Amino acid sequence: MPLSGTLSTMSLPDLLQWLGGARRTGTLEIERNKVFKWFLFRDGRVIGCSSDDPPERIGHFLLSRGKINEDQLREALELQEQNGRHLGTILVQRHYLSQHDLTTHLAAKAEETIYSVFDWDDGVFRFEETLDKAEHVMPVSLQVEDILLRGLKRYDEMRMIREVFNDPGILLGRTERIPPAEVLQNRMARRIYDSIDGERTVGEILLIAHGSEYIVTKFLYELQRNGFVEILGKRQFAADAPGTADADGPAGQDSGDTPAPPEADQRLIAVGAELDAPSAPPGDLAVAARSTAGATMTATVVTDEDAASAEEPVGGLEADLAASRDLMTRGEYEGALTILDGLYRTHTEDSALQRLMREAEAAFIEKAYRHYLPARKIPSLTRPVAELASAELSPTEFFLLSRIDGTWDVKSIIQIAPLREVEALRTLKRMREQGIIELRDPES
Repeated sequence: MPLSGTLSTMSLPDLLQWLGGARRTGTLEIERNKVFKWFLFRDGRVIGCSSDDPPERIGHFLLSRGKINEDQLREALELQEQNGRHLGTILVQRHYLSQHDLTTHLAAKAEETIYSVFDWDDGVFRFEETLDKAEHVMPVSLQVEDILLRGLKRYDEMRMIREVFNDPGILLGRTERIPPAEVLQNRMARRIYDSIDGERTVGEILLIAHGSEYIVTKFLYELQRNGFVEILGKRQFAADAPGTADADGPAGQDSGDTPAPPEADQRLIAVGAELDAPSAPPGDLAVAARSTAGATMTATVVTDEDAASAEEPVGGLEADLAASRDLMTRGEYEGALTILDGLYRTHTEDSALQRLMREAEAAFIEKAYRHYLPARKIPSLTRPVAELASAELSPTEFFLLSRIDGTWDVKSIIQIAPLREVEALRTLKRMREQGIIELRDPES
């Protein structure tokens, strides 16, 4: 029998405990902010996982760790479009990556997919007693107890990090102190540290790093708490509500001129090493279990039968869905998406809304490449970057602008961006309509 609910009514630890304790077999789907993760269970054990989160795709995962560069990823993705082979196989065949590195990082990617769900404080889940996604997932073999031990430790760390880095608009600058050489030898650590220039926000650094929020902000947190970087303030993005920006930004630790103690450097070195290696075994993480690992499930779970018998809301939702369908019928897909985006914030679990959202996004992507942003057109800036720096642009806009160099075409920029395709296309379309970028034909 299918089972569905929200992580606000049934916490992730409770959900995992129930699936493990009941020795269930099937597929758990968890979705938040239009990102999906899938976990396959057999007799209560996790045997596979998958995600459509861009930073967790193997290409961006390898890029974030310095195993490949953006040009190599772009070339491999173009070849993948032609022959349909697995991206990792192409990278090995092109000698951009060894088979050993690929195998190692596929395993690390699977771990990140599993444990990153502990970063989510909300979301919608659905469990079905079927393994029909088995051929599309990365095989693993983990006990639920081990996942809880490591996942709850990560949850505690993320909560601590978000007390400092609580806004993507936070501006970071380097101090006079230089991190230990052992840290900067790590390629991902180097990429993150080099991206801190006093002008970029945390949100922009996340995109540049091509990594998950946890991995990147944990490193930034250690840099900041040990005085290697400092919080300069906060930038208000165009999407923010007027009057909500805090010019002084959150209060950070005073970096001053006092050097961090040796143990702090060792901790930073350890965090830097984590950027490029699979997580350690969970044997020494027993403290993370706390009382939650043995908690009793008390949350309410809603089955499909219960949902079907519930009284349907009258008015708002159905009227807005009808308006969206009408816009889609007229080919006004972005208008439909605007309505659906608003509905999504309050009706995430509605299956009809999710289906219509997927249809509208797919239709918009197809139309965007045909009319607004032809794949092989070359975007270029209409004014110098220095002028754009003062504009209230979002991290997504800044990142995409940084990849516009007069040589990369639309498709290449979209492929290299650690963003959902529809989000990147909507952003480029908006910037073109605002006159920030223009398109030209590629040189023959």
